[in-house]
Amino acid sequence: MPEISAIFVRKHVNEAVNLPDKAALYASVGLTADSAQAPDAGVSTADYFSLLETIAKSEWPSLGFHMRVCAGMRCEEFGAVGLAIKSAPTLRHGFQRMHRYARLYNKTSAFAVEDKGHVYCWTHRRPEPQRLGNHLSNEAALATFLTLCREAAGPQLTPVRLQFAHQPIGDTTALVRHFGIEPVYGEAMDGMQFALEDVDRPNPAGDMGFWRFFSDHLDTLLPPAETAPDKLAAQVVDEVAGLLSGGVPQLAEVASRMGMGTRTLQRRLSDGGTTYQDLVTEARRQLARKLLRQSDYSLSEIAFLTGFSEQSAFTRAFKRDEGITPRAYRQSILSPAAAI
Repeated sequence: MPEISAIFVRKHVNEAVNLPDKAALYASVGLTADSAQAPDAGVSTADYFSLLETIAKSEWPSLGFHMRVCAGMRCEEFGAVGLAIKSAPTLRHGFQRMHRYARLYNKTSAFAVEDKGHVYCWTHRRPEPQRLGNHLSNEAALATFLTLCREAAGPQLTPVRLQFAHQPIGDTTALVRHFGIEPVYGEAMDGMQFALEDVDRPNPAGDMGFWRFFSDHLDTLLPPAETAPDKLAAQVVDEVAGLLSGGVPQLAEVASRMGMGTRTLQRRLSDGGTTYQDLVTEARRQLARKLLRQSDYSLSEIAFLTGFSEQSAFTRAFKRDEGITPRAYRQSILSPAAAI
């Protein structure tokens, strides 16, 4: 079963400027120029790595082909996955489930997100043997995602830290130019860190309705094993929502109510690509929307019921997540046009 989408094969073959025999490159991975166009076409991880190594040899040591490929990627080429990124109201929204959606076109990598309170992290792991093609592919995986995020948030987006588990490969000028930052090598895993103001800034083309539509559609495409972490997350959100009127509950309290240890719950959430703080934010958002739609509570009362100490903090958080103030949201629900 193909593990790597043929979209990456086509892009790299096109950028193999020193290898004019494109048919031979396609044949090396069991494809032709025509068969590589099929939506479900793909190749094995081993064949893909070999292709990258062949192209790298033709450019050594000034490697730039994989960064040229990544710079030319566009959201629409990734179907609903790319459109979910592009339509996300903020990059935080785009990151929320992308670690699983990426599995629809890359079945060998494991992505995860983590809000560390001062930076937002996107990490990448691939349990493959130490070889050049693997390292090049790992660099391209992060570079591609950065390109898609830049299409959503703007070309100025630059990570505050970039790291790779492998050592530098050849001349890294093209890589540094693409990311806009010098990477750190020899780390435990690959990853990028972003400033919180960048992940929470509204995206120019963001649209909450479109983002939810594409996210819901992608959930139907994932196998049950991929959506299992969402079920645990939904349980946590429900538990948190039921406790918010007493303030934001501690992780230990929620874990106890769910019949598991604090570290176990924390680990399982991390394995699913989310954090307890992310789920607290989601619980507050869902409860606030419900109360604004279905109750006559004042905004200050809703702020209290969603765990905020004052209305102004609630208003800022709601506007950050929804793009409008709580008052404007309630008015839009009550207006006649909202029923259309």
